Amino acid sequence: MVRQLDLAAFYRQLAAMLNAGVSMERALQSLKRAAPGGRLRRVSAAVGEHIRVGGDLAEAMGEHEWVFPQLHRELVRIGERTGTVDRALRQLAEMMEQMAAIRKEVWAQMLYPLLLLHLSVVLGPLPMLVFTRDYSAYGRAILSSLAFLYVVAVIIWWIIRRVSKNRSKLAFADRLVLVVPVVGKIHRDLSLARLFSALKALLNAGIGILEAMPRAGAASGSATLAAAACAAVPELKRGESLVTAMGGALPPNALGLIATGQESGKLDDMLDHLERHFFEESRRRLRAMAEWLPKLIYVSIVFWVGWQILQMGCGYGRMLSGVLNK
Repeated sequence: MVRQLDLAAFYRQLAAMLNAGVSMERALQSLKRAAPGGRLRRVSAAVGEHIRVGGDLAEAMGEHEWVFPQLHRELVRIGERTGTVDRALRQLAEMMEQMAAIRKEVWAQMLYPLLLLHLSVVLGPLPMLVFTRDYSAYGRAILSSLAFLYVVAVIIWWIIRRVSKNRSKLAFADRLVLVVPVVGKIHRDLSLARLFSALKALLNAGIGILEAMPRAGAASGSATLAAAACAAVPELKRGESLVTAMGGALPPNALGLIATGQESGKLDDMLDHLERHFFEESRRRLRAMAEWLPKLIYVSIVFWVGWQILQMGCGYGRMLSGVLNK
């Protein structure tokens, strides 16, 4: 895997050199030495060799699908046709930087709750240690709890991987996630941001709306939006507006701005505004979740420790009662 920020830097450096008048072959030769990350340097060398023998950039990128997603290759291909490869590369760099920022923020916001969760595993059986002084039992209790958490995490990861390869299951999972409080709204906002980002990039690259919609839907990461985008194509062919074609899949504020953009001829500006708006909304919800999730874990720790103390007290009470009865 290649880090998103490394790939963004690769695109931005390549775009800068092409914009400065450097040939594609020479630019890739430079990146063979200066690209961020050893993998990208090796890929730059292979892509440069493909260009040297007469191939084009999109075709060369297609030989490295594990590095360059389909949407990236399509944007570059359109850029090569229209003579705007540097512009397409800059747009891709911006997209990758935004997605990397969101991913970084997700991990940053979830790190503290995850640490608290591990702390709760350590504190939960602490009353047992205080009452019994049995360190081996205390260690076994911690290890069993951690094993349970990690097994659950692995199972969830495995299910996600399996579901992502099955379109029908992916659509069901997408609908399921959308009804989860807070998490569903974050997923929706991120999906909408990716949809508008990809649609803006495709339209700027010269791709028509009929061809751009299903591609943007696929880039959104949401099976629901992808299906809606594909279903919108026949309506767009009949001459319906984008607002009408996507009316059932987009929120009212997005539809209003899209309608304004189409009427004023500034759809690109409206898509850019919507992309930034939904990215910011997802960040706002992530911050809110990061605020209440530790509090929820704190309360859980208190209840868990209290339950352990109660269980220990009841056990000792029954033992004492048995001794007195004898």
